[in-house]
Amino acid sequence: MPPKNKKQKEVVDERFQAIVLTDSFQTRFMPLTSAKPRCLLPLANVPLIEYTLEFLAKAGVNEVYLMCSSHADQIQEYIENSKWTSKNSTFSIKTIMSLESRSVGDAMRDLDNRGLITGDFLLVSGDVVTNIDFSKVMNAHKQRKTIDKDHIVTMVLTPASPLHRTRSRVEPAAFILDKNTNRCLYYQQLPPADGKKTSINIDPELLEDVEDEFVIRNDLIDCHVDICSPHVPQIFQENFDYQYLRNDFVKGVLTSDLLKKTIYAYITDGSEYAARVESWATYNAVSQDILARWCYPLVPDSNLSENNSYTYEFNHIYKEDKIILAQSCKIGNCTSIGTSTIVGDATSIDKSVIGKNCKIGSNVTINNSYIWDNAIIEDNAIITKSIVAFDAKIKKNSIIGDGSVIGFNVVIGENQQVPHNYRIIDVPIKKIDDDFDSSSFDSDSNDVSETNIASNEPTHINDTDIVGDDGVGSLYISERELDDESETESIMSGSINQHSGMIYQMNNLALSDDSIASISNRKSKRHSRHSSKGRRLSTTSALSTDFENGMSDEEEDEHFDKEAYATVERAIDNNHDLDTAALELNTLKMSMNVGYHEVRLATLQAMIAKIKQYVSTETLNAKDATNKLFTSWGPLFQRQAFDDQERIDLLQLLQQECTTLPAEYNQIVLFVAVKVLYDLDLVPEENILEWWNSAASNASTDLQLVKKLTENFIVWLQDAEEESEEESDEDSD
Repeated sequence: MPPKNKKQKEVVDERFQAIVLTDSFQTRFMPLTSAKPRCLLPLANVPLIEYTLEFLAKAGVNEVYLMCSSHADQIQEYIENSKWTSKNSTFSIKTIMSLESRSVGDAMRDLDNRGLITGDFLLVSGDVVTNIDFSKVMNAHKQRKTIDKDHIVTMVLTPASPLHRTRSRVEPAAFILDKNTNRCLYYQQLPPADGKKTSINIDPELLEDVEDEFVIRNDLIDCHVDICSPHVPQIFQENFDYQYLRNDFVKGVLTSDLLKKTIYAYITDGSEYAARVESWATYNAVSQDILARWCYPLVPDSNLSENNSYTYEFNHIYKEDKIILAQSCKIGNCTSIGTSTIVGDATSIDKSVIGKNCKIGSNVTINNSYIWDNAIIEDNAIITKSIVAFDAKIKKNSIIGDGSVIGFNVVIGENQQVPHNYRIIDVPIKKIDDDFDSSSFDSDSNDVSETNIASNEPTHINDTDIVGDDGVGSLYISERELDDESETESIMSGSINQHSGMIYQMNNLALSDDSIASISNRKSKRHSRHSSKGRRLSTTSALSTDFENGMSDEEEDEHFDKEAYATVERAIDNNHDLDTAALELNTLKMSMNVGYHEVRLATLQAMIAKIKQYVSTETLNAKDATNKLFTSWGPLFQRQAFDDQERIDLLQLLQQECTTLPAEYNQIVLFVAVKVLYDLDLVPEENILEWWNSAASNASTDLQLVKKLTENFIVWLQDAEEESEEESDEDSD
């Protein structure tokens, strides 16, 4: 009997959990996602989340938790009425109402607070379509954990050419991996191309543990399928500024001197399929792959939804029962038609998905488009490379331009022509300002969750110029001057929207996929190039590409200087708490990819400028102003200087900034600031003395003069040190 109990206990302990993030925390599928969550939008007439849950069922998951924020009630209702809650389901499933979450980081912190995780778990998005053999991934993960006790994440990546249609055009990224172990050494999102070169900047210290070679991979599809240890939610909890899974968490862990955790990549053999439906471009690409059976068994005739009844015919044509097709209509290859749909005479449908209960008139042309359930397309209409959502209606003789999205319940009147890349919604949406920064190329940071979209306006105003006098609907325009929605629609349509401005030209990509020669043989020859970038630059780490793109390093640093300066200035003026100011600075640091040297410099410049303002306006004298500011805001440096060299650098920067002040009080500012930093235990005595005696602090006449008053404090420190040593010697005697 005891052995049986022991065996039962082991089964419980080895349960495998999955966390599904149902909210994309993005607005790329607006305006449709203002009314329905992305994970419930139909992909080849199957709700998108079904593909994710099918993957989890085959992966051997025992428990599934759906983290829901946007439209959580719709997701919960769908799951309660789905096959996944039946007795025959291979796993238990629960919806977690994480209504306050606005990012992946928020969801992970909520997960940690709930204490649901019992061991390693699978983290996926609710928009994943994959047929990978997960048992191989799990075996590789377990083997790696036996070797590396610090291993906390295994990322599943799939090789694909840079121009592969399921590759992300809005979140391109490069992974630097140890060639032998696939340990991830560095991660960097790549900016969209705008005619300038870019580079990958990596601290050489991150590569010192590489025994042989490392490779730079820009040919990987990242579907955000990760096996995580329980440490992952805890790290998000401890770093409340982490918002994004890759650009914050992965990048932060890999560059942290404190966490000492490792992340590995599992790269599939290329024969398996994996993609995320993260944009209209990938929606189109994955749909066509499903119809062409590239992701078998995830194909229409597998009938993933309980109510589907598809059968497969030649040329990748799929039909459900009860459809009525006119004898003269033409159904081209890679086409799917849902139940109870009627198609009229001389109508042509090619490379398209037609939903259930649709009514397609006569002489209609539908090419490479997606017509969702209950839509009506009247005679002589032409629809190419577009989406017509649930219950929409396209009246006679109307033309829908490439890349357009016709929203729920919209009616396009007779003889209307909708231009390319237009998005039409039935009722206008009142949107919040998302503070879009067109200079940022972190696509995650340019998106806001659909949860943040306010309710519809009470009045219904039709854009008759677009939908016609007999139509219903209005033009949806993103509040961003440049938004990725227009970009992805343009990609789907095969044309470039002249208003989008952010089209991503992958053909410019020329980052080598080959391994770089081993650095282990060149460690003794490596010479770091010291500059204001601190650890961020080196002669061996700035791996240049012909990827024409974004801001140069100098422009990026200048932009950070201004933003960080304004952040500190605002914190002082509005008397923010230190945590808020530190969070904003750290967020800027990671989003702009700068080092702590730049953060310290910007913080000091703002504080010195405020001292100058106090003195010039006679609000406070130099001594009181410096004491006030450094006592209140000096603790910021505790989160910006972590070792001896960084604290010495802080003092050197302080000295340099004091030389910009008027001569009548610049010595006072330096003296008081150094003393306050010492009194607050922010800079220890040995660091102060090392800075004082360094060549850098005496490099010019201005630097020597500004130190004059501080000399008395240095003498006091040295005398105190000598007395301490004498007392220590006496005690020893």
